[in-house]
Amino acid sequence: MNPRPVRVEQALDLLPDLDDLMPLREALLVASRQDEARAWAASGAYGTLDTRLTDAATLEEALPAVIAKVQRRIALVYGEVVSAMRALEAGDLAAAAGALVAAGEAEEEAGRLAAAERFYGKAAEIGRRPRDRRQEGLGLRRLARVAKARGELARALDLYERGFTIAEAQRDREGMVVACQGLGNVLVEQGRWAEAEASYQRGLTLLAGDGPSRLLWQLESNLSVVARRAGRLEESAEWLERARLTVERIGDAAGRTYVYNAEGLLRVARGDPAAAEPAYREALASAGSPVETARVLVNLVESLLLQHRITEAEAAVRRLEQIAVTHGLIATLPYVYRALGGVARARGEEDGFVFYEQALELCRESRLPDFEAALTQLEYAGFEAELGRAESALARLAEARAVFAALNTWPELARVEAAIAELRRDAGSGDDSKEEG
Repeated sequence: MNPRPVRVEQALDLLPDLDDLMPLREALLVASRQDEARAWAASGAYGTLDTRLTDAATLEEALPAVIAKVQRRIALVYGEVVSAMRALEAGDLAAAAGALVAAGEAEEEAGRLAAAERFYGKAAEIGRRPRDRRQEGLGLRRLARVAKARGELARALDLYERGFTIAEAQRDREGMVVACQGLGNVLVEQGRWAEAEASYQRGLTLLAGDGPSRLLWQLESNLSVVARRAGRLEESAEWLERARLTVERIGDAAGRTYVYNAEGLLRVARGDPAAAEPAYREALASAGSPVETARVLVNLVESLLLQHRITEAEAAVRRLEQIAVTHGLIATLPYVYRALGGVARARGEEDGFVFYEQALELCRESRLPDFEAALTQLEYAGFEAELGRAESALARLAEARAVFAALNTWPELARVEAAIAELRRDAGSGDDSKEEG
């Protein structure tokens, strides 16, 4: 009997939930393909990751590359451990800590956050002992980065503050600047604009007198983000122009993409999503990696939806989906399916619920931060509210509110509270009309 391809959902369900199998799970997704028979059927419009097809032969072809990638990571990590041992033999604890940080970075790049955290924690511990404690500060900042990626914002703040203190004591100016930037980024996620701005400004002060650099344009662009999120749009434009000039002076290609993307966001904030599109197109043209392309496409999709250009938005989302699947950008996929849910919502299509369910499943299976699942519940609630399912929508909003409150991300928390108030107000109006009838 000829073998039949299976759905990705079935293939993934076959694998135990083990960290060591994560590269194989990712390979399954990357090697999957669209079900062509389904694509031409009416249900094809609701295709998600789970409905794509894969087979053992395709996965077997991908195995050598998967194994080689895992072997490179292991060789790098083990090599750094050997370097740490040699440094220990030489009595150089600072170098030993530095090697452990490098091992953690290899694990973090592979998405193995738990392993990275352990290496960074050990580096911070070892780095505390020598007179030169810069590696301790670096380990703490790397721990903060992992905590932020996991959505553990309070812990990330504490770690960045401790990292700054160590860097300050060691007169490690670059470490202090990086800590200021990290602190600001976490504070932005919490909606604490004034504190974020102060942290970025502190970083700029530390860089005063230096020439243009990547750290400089990042701080300038971060200050543009804070001003934009706080509604100070002219000030945001001024900071963004400063960042653009710095980027041009150092010829930073990635910075050029970032600035074009930020210009698009600023135009959307000014209420002109149509004007944002050329900026996003420039950003896409200059993007040098799938990650950069995906980041810009996310914003382009939102601008198209704001213009009610639904068909174009759907095409852009499907392009984003293909890039995310092909390059294993798993963290991007929940956004893909939330956006497709938004497309279905704009069209009034009840079957759009499958997209939100797929996003939630991805959050669970890929162990993405709770923030992603909460954001999905928030948007899912909006979808259900428009279909008149107020009770289900309120339940989803309650789940989202609990997560956002725990994370202290008040911009999202404010969105949830406003949605709950609107649903209850509408329900109250409905009850009144019944009583009057």
